[in-house]
Amino acid sequence: METQNIKMKIRSERYDVEGSVFANFLNDEGDDILECGTSDVEMELEDEIIELCTEGVMNTDGKKVELVYEESEITGMAGSRTSVSFENDTPGFVTMLREGSVSTALLFERGKRHHCVYNTPIMPFEICVRTIKVENNILSDGTLNLDYIIEIRGAKAERTKFELQIVE
Repeated sequence: METQNIKMKIRSERYDVEGSVFANFLNDEGDDILECGTSDVEMELEDEIIELCTEGVMNTDGKKVELVYEESEITGMAGSRTSVSFENDTPGFVTMLREGSVSTALLFERGKRHHCVYNTPIMPFEICVRTIKVENNILSDGTLNLDYIIEIRGAKAERTKFELQIVE
């Protein structure tokens, strides 16, 4: 395993959206599709933008890439460590693990919906993640872009555009 110290710029934009990603939306072929929150028109105007620069490590072994960094007060998850990883042969399937004051395992795969658990100091919450887009260019130009909708059961869904860039 090769470990390299890196600097990352992370930008996250979050918007409230209408609809629920817990519900099944099927097209004529029976494939799961998303009917809510997939266009900028459907996003509400108020958004939350978080930007931070942080240091971390990139672990590679020829088969898997893992980026690890510590969360901060800016993200509201101080005391947590985040790991973003993917297999070299499936860069469109990205896993984000958070451990610490909050913990979860989020799975991102374009057009797919994944149920996860979000553990907080108060209690665990069931969440659903619906991925709209994965642009994983970590190995070529050091960038990862995720566009997804996340919903805690019973709360309003949020669309998030997450950008991670490895900087010199």
